[in-house]
Amino acid sequence: LLNHLLTNIGDQIAELWELGLDVYYAMYPSTAEGINLDNAAQFGGSTRELAAPSYYHILCTGIDGTVIPSGTLIASDTNPATQLTINENQIISRGTFNKAAIKTTVSEISSTLTVVLNSKPYSYTPKGKVAANEALQGLAEAIEDEDFLVAFDAKNTIMRIEAVDQVSANTMILSESLTTETVGSVITFATVEDGDIRVMNGAITKIVKAVPGMMSVTNVGDYIAGQFAETDIEFRRSYVNKIFNRSSSMLESIKSAILENVQGVISVAPYENATDEVDNMGRW
Repeated sequence: LLNHLLTNIGDQIAELWELGLDVYYAMYPSTAEGINLDNAAQFGGSTRELAAPSYYHILCTGIDGTVIPSGTLIASDTNPATQLTINENQIISRGTFNKAAIKTTVSEISSTLTVVLNSKPYSYTPKGKVAANEALQGLAEAIEDEDFLVAFDAKNTIMRIEAVDQVSANTMILSESLTTETVGSVITFATVEDGDIRVMNGAITKIVKAVPGMMSVTNVGDYIAGQFAETDIEFRRSYVNKIFNRSSSMLESIKSAILENVQGVISVAPYENATDEVDNMGRW
């Protein structure tokens, strides 16, 4: 009889004790779990990283002024295919071009041809009236800019300009008698699914949802890795690395700021030269 009574009472006391332990340990990031871990970490200025898609730089080639509407779908030619989309309207424009094919609007040129690239003008003035291909070739030879590759296509009478930086956005202004046949602008697309989804360069080429005026797409440059929502174990680890994010003059605060604000970075190793001389790595 005593055993029966004491067992029931002891079990309730044990449950209360375990509840008290759970409440106590829920206050500390090293022992809290789930929503309690999120609440505890907020005291240190940290929040759990949410799920995010991977981002790709897509060179979209088409007619100058083409609007790519929100929700446009493109995909890789891999199996299974990776689909990407944009959440707001974008535009293919010579004001944000990376590649361009330029042609003349007339068959003979007698006036000066000018191309302005990022506020730098380049001109060619023919001696009298010359054929369009001769004038366009002369203009191509006049463009000497280390940021651009320029080539003249004599067969199609087209001057092709391509930025050395594959993901850069540049401005271009054309004089009279010049126009663009096609323009390529780099636009950022996000994968439909969250997570670190890696696709090789040049593998994203399919236009799933056709856009009038957009002729082709291809991924260039490096991608920005996505992620799944942090687990409790991952959150505890990142909490330790980001705990210095409220400081401003510590080496650890630089590491913390990068981890907190730059998507795709999972590890940072900062170094500091605390002497008055330049060290052997060139740090001041």
